[in-house]
Amino acid sequence: MRSQHYTIVAIPIPINLPPQVVVAFIQTYVPTLRLNDHVAGFEEIPADPSCIANDPFFGPWDDTVRSFQVHEITRLLPGVSRETRWPVVFQSFPDGISSRANANAGILVWARWTVRRRDVASPASPASPETATSSPATEVGEEWELYEEVLTDANTMLMRFTARSVDRIHNQITQRLVDEVCKSYFDGTLYQ
Repeated sequence: MRSQHYTIVAIPIPINLPPQVVVAFIQTYVPTLRLNDHVAGFEEIPADPSCIANDPFFGPWDDTVRSFQVHEITRLLPGVSRETRWPVVFQSFPDGISSRANANAGILVWARWTVRRRDVASPASPASPETATSSPATEVGEEWELYEEVLTDANTMLMRFTARSVDRIHNQITQRLVDEVCKSYFDGTLYQ
């Protein structure tokens, strides 16, 4: 028997960091892998159109679809770890990215990172379509966030451990994405 777990992460973007810079940064996909403590390494592999063909989480096949083979090390106990390899596929959309990881033990993790206007009154509410970063101009004083939605599907017996781990990992990754793009943008190393 399988069950699902839903996670939402919303990290504010500093007001002096253009939201388009954050979109461009995450659309390289690599930071989402590099900033995950469990990922020991990864390599790009050929993306096959069939990898997203029957997955409603993704849009139609386009040139933004990329796949990676991930090498993961999970520390089970002090001095005891498990190494696994699994594929992840990414696709960009105008304001962010989507991914699906086919992790070990039959665990599936879909994640969608979106740069959107921040609703200060209700930070966890979905942004309306008119809040896209493709709007013609950013108003002075607008607040933006990197908003992540994660859906985890796993064996019910594993879900308690898996849900805690996914929540912790994705909170860390999303915070680190904002921290890194901010630091790189302001110290001038973002595009080097």
